Amino acid sequence: MNAKVSCKLLAGLLVCVSQAAWSQAPIQIRISAAQIDKAGVRFSEVQSAQSATEGLRLAGSAVTPPNRMEVVSTPAAGVVQALLVNSLENVKAGQTIARIHSPELLQWQREYVQQFTQLEMITKKAERDESLLNDGIISAGRAQETRNLLQQARVAVQERAQMLKLAGLSEAAIARLHSPSGLTPVIDIRSNAGGSVLEWMVTPGQRVEAGAPLAKVARVGELWLELQASRAQGEHIAVGDVVKTKACAQSGKVIAIATQLSTSNQLVMVRASLPGADKCLKPGQYLEATISSKTPPVSGWSLPSTALVRNGSNEFVFVRNADGVQAVPVTVESRAIDQVIVQGALNAKQSIAIQGLASLKGLWLGLGVTGAEAK
Repeated sequence: MNAKVSCKLLAGLLVCVSQAAWSQAPIQIRISAAQIDKAGVRFSEVQSAQSATEGLRLAGSAVTPPNRMEVVSTPAAGVVQALLVNSLENVKAGQTIARIHSPELLQWQREYVQQFTQLEMITKKAERDESLLNDGIISAGRAQETRNLLQQARVAVQERAQMLKLAGLSEAAIARLHSPSGLTPVIDIRSNAGGSVLEWMVTPGQRVEAGAPLAKVARVGELWLELQASRAQGEHIAVGDVVKTKACAQSGKVIAIATQLSTSNQLVMVRASLPGADKCLKPGQYLEATISSKTPPVSGWSLPSTALVRNGSNEFVFVRNADGVQAVPVTVESRAIDQVIVQGALNAKQSIAIQGLASLKGLWLGLGVTGAEAK
């Protein structure tokens, strides 16, 4: 049984398309090579999905691992006097990044001085009692009581000194507290590790309580890549797969794959570790990475996403042949940024249209053809 063939002159091109009732079969569009060139159509070869998954390209962003993030807090209540570095600025370990004016710190210093003064008095008393004990003037019990008081005084001084060290005072600063001008209400907040100040959580003039977070600092070193994959792609990615991104010379590897889809976009989160990435990437930077999958799909075809054309609820690709191009229906299995994996009646090395599809679709739909070519 032969199908009817319709021809029309559209945009100076004579295009003939056969008609049949089967809308999901390939549809022939008869167009010459010269007409194809005039319409600006460009082609690319079909690639098997198995070879394509040797380099799955996924979009994502660079993030700082939680174990490389630290929160800088204030040891005592007070008012933020100054922030000495800006957000996203690099800092060194031990660098002062903020100052807090704290009356509570003054109280701790006064208590330390009082405890130290009491320790000196008890130390002298203990020395006298030891001398009296040796002369037989006092009992051993009385001398032991003095020793106990001396030990308690030492512990109290050590406790106060430790509090002052946690507040940022050095040994030299604590030693100066015994002078009249040694007390200070200012706490120097220092970064414990070198890295980048990601975020300030306070502003100058703000009152903060003891232990309140001031800033988030990301330590230098490893970054994670959090990539988005379709469900089908996620099934063919395994922990240990090699990950590369153009921004960095060093490659990483997949360390985790989400066990469920994101409710917002129905994608699977793939996490990769990239050592030394802080030298070529910034936390929060958007990027594209390539995963060399060890478990590629067993069937299907990898095409540029620009090769797809939609007609109603169906998707097609235009395959070049001797008579022009053929609209071949395909089923999309997965989508990436610029690649799709499809199932359909395609063959390796076939040429598919990747540019100028609007012209071909306009000619196709302009004829109103929805059938299959007759055999």
